Amino acid sequence: MNDEVFAAAYRAGHERIVAFLDGRDTDTVVPACPAWTAADVVRHLAGVSGDITDGVFDGLASDAWTEAQVAARRDLSYPQVLAEWSESIDMACELLAHVSDIDGPSEFDTAFGRVPIAIVPSVAVSDILHHEYDIRNAFGDRGSRDLMETHFAAAGHVRGLRGVFAAKRLPAMRVVIEETGQTFDVGREEPVATVTAPAFELLRGIGGRRTREEMLGWEWDGDPAPFVDAMLLPHFTMRTDSLGET
Repeated sequence: MNDEVFAAAYRAGHERIVAFLDGRDTDTVVPACPAWTAADVVRHLAGVSGDITDGVFDGLASDAWTEAQVAARRDLSYPQVLAEWSESIDMACELLAHVSDIDGPSEFDTAFGRVPIAIVPSVAVSDILHHEYDIRNAFGDRGSRDLMETHFAAAGHVRGLRGVFAAKRLPAMRVVIEETGQTFDVGREEPVATVTAPAFELLRGIGGRRTREEMLGWEWDGDPAPFVDAMLLPHFTMRTDSLGET
């Protein structure tokens, strides 16, 4: 995906979330985001769009970064937060489509290390996708799981495991996206195990929305034990209780 496609995906995520929550109780607790309601998730997302617009990226994806976004909007009603998000989304998408125009340093510290500004569009899309699914799950909805951007984000999550595996000195593993057969080798040697799963499952598992048992339930060829606990991006933790999404 190029930056313009990321920007279009980000806008589409905004539109789907706004439409989905229309007429629903936004005080509903979102199990994937402890202590957050659906309105709080939108507070965070409005904050992300505002931070993109303002070039506020230090601490990206950290608990402090996200909590500051929610806290700053805690006294705003859901309609007020929605209005703020709707006002900032156009500029945020414009900057995501032309990331080099974002004011600020070319690199910054995040929850997953020091990264270049070029990573912002993909992170923004992954974030809004996860939170869309978090919100849908809170209402028992299973829609929009086979989006193009879900496949791209899942592939990005898999590629993100390469640094994790290298740091842990793990042997190589092969990951296959079930729907497309797209294959990724995590590691440089010949893989000693292969896992096959739908793009949605890989996205949610590597993104900290699955339990160990659920990830072990994917289709494995070879021993999953050396790998399953490392199949998380660095800023996520594995769930101990199921979200009931599978």
